[in-house]
Amino acid sequence: MLKLENIHVKFGKTPILHDISLSLSPGEIVGIIGPNGSGKTTLLNAISGFAKPSEGSILFQDQDVTRSSAFQRASQGIGRSFQSAGVFRDMTVEENLIIAIEQVKKYPWWWQFSRKYLKKTAEIIDHSLEEVGLTAHKKSLAGVLSGGQLRLLELARLGLTDGSLLLIDEPTAGVAPAMKKTLAKTIRSLLQEQKRSILIIEHDLKFLFELVDRVIVIVEGRVYMEGKPADVAQDRKLQEVYFG
Repeated sequence: MLKLENIHVKFGKTPILHDISLSLSPGEIVGIIGPNGSGKTTLLNAISGFAKPSEGSILFQDQDVTRSSAFQRASQGIGRSFQSAGVFRDMTVEENLIIAIEQVKKYPWWWQFSRKYLKKTAEIIDHSLEEVGLTAHKKSLAGVLSGGQLRLLELARLGLTDGSLLLIDEPTAGVAPAMKKTLAKTIRSLLQEQKRSILIIEHDLKFLFELVDRVIVIVEGRVYMEGKPADVAQDRKLQEVYFG
C-alpha cells in the first residue's frame, strides 16, 4: 500500500527527517509516536504532499508519488486529517459532508435540482452521521460542536472519500475522555471499509496501543524502533526517551 525509502526532509537548511524507511500493508493500522518536535507531523506532510523530501522516494500502490502535489495524491486515494479539525465551522454538519460527496462522486453542477441526486446524497449523509453518532446535529453549525464532535465530523468526511490510505493526526487532541471510545470505534470502521490502511499519530498511548497493529517510534527525525504495541510498551529506552 505504502512504502517510504530513505526519506529526508529539510526546512531551509534545517533537517527534520533523516533516512526514514517504512511500509504499510493493505488493511493495516499503524501508530506513530514520539516526543514533541520529533518530526511526526512532517512525516505525514511528506506522505500527503505538503512537504517535499530532499532525498528518498515514496511509493503508493506501486506508483512513485514523491514529486506529486498534495492534490494529486488526494485524487489517487491518500486521505488526510489534521491536528486542528479541518472542517468548515460556518457551515452546517450536513453541508460539510455535502462538499465531500460532491468531490468524491463528481456530481454535475445541476445535481441539487435532481430528485435522484438529492435522495442519494441524503441517504449517504444520514448513514455517515449515524455511524459517528452525529445525527441530531445534522442541521447544526459545525462551529457549535464540541472538540470530540468536530473530530467525529472530520472522520465522517474522511470516510466519504475513496481513499485507500488515511493519515490521521492526533484525533484525541482536545477531546473529552468519554468521547474517545466513539473515536476509536469510528477509526476501526474506516479501516474495515474497502481494506483501507491507516497511519495515525497520537499522544494518548493507551488509546493508540488498543487500536493499532504496529507502532513506529520517531525520535529526532529518525525511526527509533517499531513493533507490536505490547513489545514497544516494554522498551526501557523508549520510556526514557518518551517520558524523560
